[in-house]
Amino acid sequence: MLPIEQFHPLAVHFPIVFTLLLAVFDGSMSLRGISIGGRTAIANVSAGIALCAGASAAIAFAFGDLALDVAVSKGTPLSVLEMHEEFGKITAGVIFAWAVVRSMIWWRHITLSKHLSWVVVTIQIAIAGLILTTAYFGGQLVYEFGIGVSANLPPT
Repeated sequence: MLPIEQFHPLAVHFPIVFTLLLAVFDGSMSLRGISIGGRTAIANVSAGIALCAGASAAIAFAFGDLALDVAVSKGTPLSVLEMHEEFGKITAGVIFAWAVVRSMIWWRHITLSKHLSWVVVTIQIAIAGLILTTAYFGGQLVYEFGIGVSANLPPT
């Protein structure tokens, strides 16, 4: 079985994909003049993607917290991990909160005007930028510091 710290790198791809997909999906629907609010088929798909993004962000955050503890216990200085950790907390919280907002829009049958749809899309693009920034700092941990990477040593 995989060590617990290896679940974070597996889990982080889901909120990244769902967040980017949500921004692209809602942006393309808004460009076509299709409402992303209410209970239409498009709104159902959009709300579902938002819920998947929120749930997967919470899971990735939980595994990231465990991975941080393991990295610190193996001697990684906390100062190296802090930037990604802070962005991870903020990103997970924002995505989860946005999933709640999108769920409420769906639950209460709120139909969004064209102007309000573009506000929603703009917020989602900003959230996509936030998650990409978080991913960049996570990539730095792997590629520059070798955090969570096992040495591939030849057999003795």
